[in-house]
Amino acid sequence: MRLNSKRLTRRQVQELIALEGKLHQEFTNILEETYMTGYKNQPQVYELSDDRFLFVFDPKEMSIGGRGDIYTRAYFSLSIRRTQKVREDHANGRIHTTDHWIYYSKYKEQLVNKIDELIDELGNCLDVSRDLLNFSYRSLDILSSKSEDYGLEKVQAELYDNLVAYVGEVIRRRLKGHWIVRESYQGHQYPLIDIKDGVSPILVVWQCLNEIEQINLRKACTREIRRASLSYR
Repeated sequence: MRLNSKRLTRRQVQELIALEGKLHQEFTNILEETYMTGYKNQPQVYELSDDRFLFVFDPKEMSIGGRGDIYTRAYFSLSIRRTQKVREDHANGRIHTTDHWIYYSKYKEQLVNKIDELIDELGNCLDVSRDLLNFSYRSLDILSSKSEDYGLEKVQAELYDNLVAYVGEVIRRRLKGHWIVRESYQGHQYPLIDIKDGVSPILVVWQCLNEIEQINLRKACTREIRRASLSYR
């Protein structure tokens, strides 16, 4: 997370760079981006003492150019990785949440017929007893912690369907809905919980896999349940 309470001024940034900043060329290159208009965004990243990074907005920016923020090394490294993942997804057509899930899904629309099987497999892979997978919010905390230990990229590649199945069951039971298969505008089919306009367990899992912070299935799931409950009234 950001360590400074207020964004650093241009003067503060320059003083900090002069005092201890060392340009981190790799991260600076990664964050450079050319837009469709041809405009090139070129922020800069400097390494500081005590495992910190200084992010400096592109000096060409009218309002915040040259100003900066300080982050912990751990957080900023995760942010860099997320940027790379987002670009990789876009380059491979995984733009929407359903596109992303379809790419990694083993069962696609057949997931709705394999809920119990997928939940059993989830417990076995993450070493969580079936008794603890009781569809409570506490169980989501357990799965969040176990997923972090398993490795999020490994979870994404191997257990995407399993998490969608489990989260979907939590939502279905809370809202008293049922599983359906809906067709997207691209002609792809995907599972959904049929409550009013539909509640998407795929969205919940996708958000968790793409957050910079640690995975929090409870937070993402309760937010979606709350949204659906309010719109259902």
